[in-house]
Amino acid sequence: MRQITSCILLPLLVLVLLSCDRTPIGVMSKDKLADLIVDLQIAEAYIDNHSQDFVDDSSKQALKQSIFKKHGINQHDYDTSLVWYAHNMDDYIKAYDKALGKLQARHDKLSKAKVDDNSNPIDMMGAEAQPGNAPGKLTAPKRNDKMLTKRPIGTDVKGDSADLWRGKRYYMLTQGAKRGFITFDTPPDANKQPGDRYQLAYKLYRGGNEFKVSLNVDYTDGSTSQITRSTNSDGWITVDVQSDTTRQVRRIYGYVSYDIKRGHTANVDSLMLMRTHMSKSNYGFIHAQRLFERGSK
Repeated sequence: MRQITSCILLPLLVLVLLSCDRTPIGVMSKDKLADLIVDLQIAEAYIDNHSQDFVDDSSKQALKQSIFKKHGINQHDYDTSLVWYAHNMDDYIKAYDKALGKLQARHDKLSKAKVDDNSNPIDMMGAEAQPGNAPGKLTAPKRNDKMLTKRPIGTDVKGDSADLWRGKRYYMLTQGAKRGFITFDTPPDANKQPGDRYQLAYKLYRGGNEFKVSLNVDYTDGSTSQITRSTNSDGWITVDVQSDTTRQVRRIYGYVSYDIKRGHTANVDSLMLMRTHMSKSNYGFIHAQRLFERGSK
């Protein structure tokens, strides 16, 4: 009887363990995505602090492709994964939380080591630079001094899903902030399509303070799709605007407003502005948002 029970329980245990990560074939696991996010965030910070070495998109893409090679994926794998996670936001949040924990641990380690601002992102990512772009290793992109201009922000994002956020990702709000706004305004990326969905997401600790969020999509015909609501809870906040398939998006903009009480603080963390291509099953959401047409009041 004991042998029979073991024969039954063992396969069940295997199924349970396999079901812990429910990502389908071709989609990165949460752990793998978390590791990738860590390296992409470090690379993004390095580019921001060394803009003179990344004056064109090709140098940025070279660094990004090196990161992909280190993780054994390509652009298609990344895009496919982001599309799946965009429709399974709880799993994406778990992966992002893991990435934040790893970034904090690396930050603490680097702070103790007193690494200066000239540190190579390859060193920060824990990989050794190897000549010849060896698979699984990172190599620093070469600077192209002939390129002296940059493309406008928001036009160099590629893929079926992209994070368009270009501002600070973390805000600590104290009593001195009083009433104010965290604002954003960005054009659509080059890979936009009719019916794209835009989601503003962030992690909020209100501290008893009042918050409101607004996400707007302006169209070239002068109309606007809008969602605005108050926020009365802590944790992950997500606001979505479904763009109209019959209109062309001109810009995406909005704000997170706050009113900090005396002696209180608040935190807004992990700000993201995700663009994903249209999903027919979710397109009906468009009827839940407001549409202001040219000349309407």
